[in-house]
Amino acid sequence: MGSFSRVPVVDVHCGNINEVWASMVLAMSNSAFIALDCELSGLGHRKKLNAKSIDDRYKNICEVAKSRSIISLGLSCYQLITSPEGHSQPCGYIVQTFNILLLCEEDYTVEPQSLKFLVQHGFDFNKQYEKGLPYYRGPDKDTDFSIKSPRHLFRELVSMKVPVILHNGLVDLMFLYENLYTSLPTSSGTFLADLADMFPGGLVDTKYITDYEHIMPASYLEYVFRKCQKDNTGADLKCVLHYPHYPATFPHVTYRDCSIRSTYNIADNPEAYKDCLCTTFAGHGWCEKDQFCPKSHNIDLIIDMDVFGETRKSRKRKRRKENREKRTQVNTGDECNTSMDSENTSLNNYSIENCGNGVENSDEVMDDVIDDKGDNPDAALRRKVSAEEIMKKLTEEKSKGTHGNGVHRAGYDAFMTGFIFAIYKSRCDGDEGVVQMEGWTNKLYLCGKDFPLTVTKSSFSKNSKQHLEKMSKIRKPQVEYSCCQPLMT
Repeated sequence: MGSFSRVPVVDVHCGNINEVWASMVLAMSNSAFIALDCELSGLGHRKKLNAKSIDDRYKNICEVAKSRSIISLGLSCYQLITSPEGHSQPCGYIVQTFNILLLCEEDYTVEPQSLKFLVQHGFDFNKQYEKGLPYYRGPDKDTDFSIKSPRHLFRELVSMKVPVILHNGLVDLMFLYENLYTSLPTSSGTFLADLADMFPGGLVDTKYITDYEHIMPASYLEYVFRKCQKDNTGADLKCVLHYPHYPATFPHVTYRDCSIRSTYNIADNPEAYKDCLCTTFAGHGWCEKDQFCPKSHNIDLIIDMDVFGETRKSRKRKRRKENREKRTQVNTGDECNTSMDSENTSLNNYSIENCGNGVENSDEVMDDVIDDKGDNPDAALRRKVSAEEIMKKLTEEKSKGTHGNGVHRAGYDAFMTGFIFAIYKSRCDGDEGVVQMEGWTNKLYLCGKDFPLTVTKSSFSKNSKQHLEKMSKIRKPQVEYSCCQPLMT
């Protein structure tokens, strides 16, 4: 389906891990790429996470990863559907998404701010403590013989050698390394060398791509996903998604609504619509007041406002160019009029010399006035919708549970991350596209920096001893899962 309205997510926990394990491993093994996302028990002080020095930033995140935990892991597997040779069709994927509930067996910190955020967005901590899959941090234990566990699942992921997609993924990768792989090395160079060896298929950070390649007004996950979803419709369809058909008797699937609503008619009253939006959330994807904010956090409205603004700017630029060309033609005609006497010529020269800037600015203002009317020629014929009416409509939509921020799930976030990459990938054609995608690989977004963190093994760094020991186990012959059956019917 090109325009999808809902996404199935399989909830994985202690109660059904035996039932869904084979399907997860099979989905991973068939994937063209796998998207990941983590829900964490906390992040510590934000200033430390964004320290000026990269080494200081790494050390600070290490401390957080060792004291906090992963409470859920999102895994979204995108299996490529190959088109018959000679057929020009949008790229297609079979997508299977899993939301895996985890529970660290060791003591860990839960930050009140993170707890509050997750509870407000529907996270069930009672269910986590009752059914979360247990795991421990650091290196493997000699007494650990469990197979269907979070640590073994991450081991399977590393063995797949497929591209792994994340959004703003540095913190998630460090948490995954410490919590499900082995102890984080002391230096960032060693960590990056280990990552390069762990993921030979490459790491892709969609936030980096959005900020440096496919530039958008905002780069937080929900905004980028929704923008890509809206762009992937009609004649612009680039990517088609298919999902397994889960039996009605299978109780572990939840469906996330992501249907596209009709576009808001911003031209009716741009200022009123703008006044209804929370500018903090619109720009960054978060707001301290969260659900208690009096302004709207509606992603569709935010995107429609951005599109309206860009369209209006484009029209104004075009109109100004056309009007400048017309004025140039008129001025050229005036210069050819030789009947003008010298006195009038001097007067005109004086006027132009002293008032030229004012005339030019007046012309631009007039262009703006004309263009504002051109945006909505019928605006004067009907009553403008008020900010109160707009806010009432947005509040009603939110109360119905449609097109809002919805329930926060690592699985759905992983799906959104994978879809963003699928759209970006679909825009890369031919040899140039291959080169462009290579430029995205192994570059992680760094907050507050104008350059990415490159995942590579430098000549000055070595792989950690614990990583080499772990990889020697992973690279041994693995159990074949070809006999496993997916959950679809």
